[in-house]
Amino acid sequence: MALRFSRGMFCWLSVLVWAVVFGSSSPAQNRDDAVSNPTAGTVTAEPARFLNEVSSNAVVFPTTTKNRLGWRMVVRVASSLTADTMRVEMSFSTTGGPTTADLNLELRLTPSTTGHSPPQSSLRASVPFRIPEGTSQTRLARHLPKSSFGNFYVVEILEGGRPVPGCRSSVGDPITYRDSAMYVNQNLQMRFNALWVRSDVDDSTRPQSLKTWALSHGGYPYHSTASPDEWMQMIESGYGGDTSSNFAAVGLDTLPLDWRAYQPYDAVLMHGEDWRSLSEKSPAAATALRQWVQLGGVLILRGVNAEDVEALPAERYQTASRESLAEASIQVQQTAAHYDAMADPNSELYSREMSYIVSTTESRAQWDEWFPEAAKELRQSLRDYPTTLASQENGVQGRAEVAGTIIYLGTPEKAAPEKGSGTVSEERATEPGIETLQWAAALELMGWKHSRLIRSGADPILGSQRFFQWVIPGVSQPPVYTFMGLLGVFVVLVGPVAYRKTAKAGRSYLMFAIAPVLAIATTVALLGYGVVADGFGTRARIRQITWVDGATGEGGTRSRSTYFAGIRPSQGLTFPGDSEVTLYPDNQTRGWEARVDDRFESRGLVTATEDALVFNRDFLPSRQQRQFVVHRPVSRWGQVRIGENLSDEPLPVVLSPTAANSNNPANVALDEEKLTGPASVVVHCDANTPLREIIICDPERRYYFAEFVDAGASTIAVQITKKHASERLGEMYKRQWLISTVVQRRETNSAFNRSIENEMSDLVSERLNQIDSVVKPTDGVFEFELQQRLQLQSDLPPNSFLALADIDDDAVAIEGTQVTDSIHYVMGSLP
Repeated sequence: MALRFSRGMFCWLSVLVWAVVFGSSSPAQNRDDAVSNPTAGTVTAEPARFLNEVSSNAVVFPTTTKNRLGWRMVVRVASSLTADTMRVEMSFSTTGGPTTADLNLELRLTPSTTGHSPPQSSLRASVPFRIPEGTSQTRLARHLPKSSFGNFYVVEILEGGRPVPGCRSSVGDPITYRDSAMYVNQNLQMRFNALWVRSDVDDSTRPQSLKTWALSHGGYPYHSTASPDEWMQMIESGYGGDTSSNFAAVGLDTLPLDWRAYQPYDAVLMHGEDWRSLSEKSPAAATALRQWVQLGGVLILRGVNAEDVEALPAERYQTASRESLAEASIQVQQTAAHYDAMADPNSELYSREMSYIVSTTESRAQWDEWFPEAAKELRQSLRDYPTTLASQENGVQGRAEVAGTIIYLGTPEKAAPEKGSGTVSEERATEPGIETLQWAAALELMGWKHSRLIRSGADPILGSQRFFQWVIPGVSQPPVYTFMGLLGVFVVLVGPVAYRKTAKAGRSYLMFAIAPVLAIATTVALLGYGVVADGFGTRARIRQITWVDGATGEGGTRSRSTYFAGIRPSQGLTFPGDSEVTLYPDNQTRGWEARVDDRFESRGLVTATEDALVFNRDFLPSRQQRQFVVHRPVSRWGQVRIGENLSDEPLPVVLSPTAANSNNPANVALDEEKLTGPASVVVHCDANTPLREIIICDPERRYYFAEFVDAGASTIAVQITKKHASERLGEMYKRQWLISTVVQRRETNSAFNRSIENEMSDLVSERLNQIDSVVKPTDGVFEFELQQRLQLQSDLPPNSFLALADIDDDAVAIEGTQVTDSIHYVMGSLP
């Protein structure tokens, strides 16, 4: 029976989510020290490089009492229930001396039938690895895609394809709430999941900072905990006052070396001093974090101003608007007023609110003392850090870092106490934490990018109808006109030809044999044409967007690829080893609840090696289209630079699309605005990729166009008007834009409509509906920025470029694939 998402259901689900995410978990740094397993012994303390907060995600092999293998291995699997990137870590150590020969092992993860929902959405995983001869201890990590809700896996180690004795166990927990799993998943995806990197500089103020967050952005604490002490304990454990936020804590020396480890987090909070020194202490960790930011992540730097970390022009930075900060201040004051009202046990508000919770006399006495203190603390935070500080230059600032965002919380001096407002508390003056308006300013600067799901634009569990915006045209679709022609030939042969001939010869009875034969022949012709028309090879349609930082020559790329195979490829699909691959289902007719009772079956096997992610042949059935979204960092892509043109050669004539299509282009050219500045510039392409139709916007917002520039070469770009540039940008977007080929049918059946109303079919849209934002980016941050520049604004930012390029070789996952109707946009800034 379908469940209605009422207010009562929401409260019940909040309790359920609380039980799931808090009752059996704590921050990763605490849980990595010791993990108990009833059959595998105890995991001793090790240097932690695992970021997820889990309690039942570790197993020690062998699980037998006596170890006859000569080695032991600790396997940790990320226990996130949602379909985020799953990190798997293996710690290998010998029980005696170093290994005497190479060990070629394979870690196999098989989803349990009771541990994943919907039943046919999970993935099997294989992690082959080699332990070289002479190894005593080593640590390995892999990152795997995940497309189901749940974390219950059967884990085993194989050698030469055979199970290693004593190396089979399970991790995670079964799903006991199958009918409501879709709502729990939604709540967990809506939760703000942040990673707090501990620092010696401000570690003592971390509880106060999280308490300020919880007071101003969390729910009322008495709704989720029985006493103030329990609430504070929850905050210190990392939860932001309720189940709507979570702050996992790790040390600086435990940061991962792979950017995908940050993917389950919406934001990372780090002290600015640690960010500056990270490149020297751990270059690999700094690179991983920077790559994650450039691919859309949000980095919040505590305790520093932007000028303390970097020297960039002032126009690169943004501050929160005073209007939004004033609104946030009013909300905080209203919360403080609510706690003041709750401080009176005889008030109607107190009686109504406290009647919904189960509490003892002792806990109620604690709440009575806590309410006025909470109100006082909120008001003190507004006095210590008012709106004027949050919006000024040394306040909270943010800037774009390719697709991501870096926010500086600032280190302003405390505001002087207002007349009649009292003095700043001594504790706050000596050890300031993050204040309420700093949190509010950071949230505004993040905007919709504070959600990792929206930044990705793809839900691997259900997908969305947007699948049909990027399908291969004419493939796996009925050729209507050809079929009509064949049927017409059949009608003519059966009627006017065969019948008249047999009737004229006096053998009409032969029609009982001729008609079935012609029908069979026509059917075979229809089937044969359908098979031959689609072909027997593999086709792909790829939409690739590369975004580059002109200062460093680094950036990221996103490719949305649709594949069709006439015959299922035996080798499967192979993606680069440093990429994040998201399966994008079509979700044409069925929601989550309709799939709950399906037979359990995994989608296929994913093999993760150091160099590749291999999806086996099950992911691409014959004569069906399958879609994948891939994010990957781009290192050393290169730069596009412009310089003065000193040549005396005549400049080429460049017509706008409107002028080129006009019968009298000269008259069209007369209507364009006058050009100022240099008539041309030299474009240098210091990249390995040739660029076509490159449009450049210089720092003075003058536009230049060049038809082609080869890799490592230079060419002349001619100045064009802004109108000309806008027309070209719009035309480039329309060449291969996202238009759905499926018109959703309207149903009149009331029972069907009630079912659809209660089902969840598009989690990205559901997440966007929860955000107060004018823009609704349904296809991720890369696609959103491209659409803004080419279609909605038809304008480029100053000191930037946009061009077309060939599809990268590593963006094609199947060797020998015929790439059709594809496009590769390259955009970025100039040095």
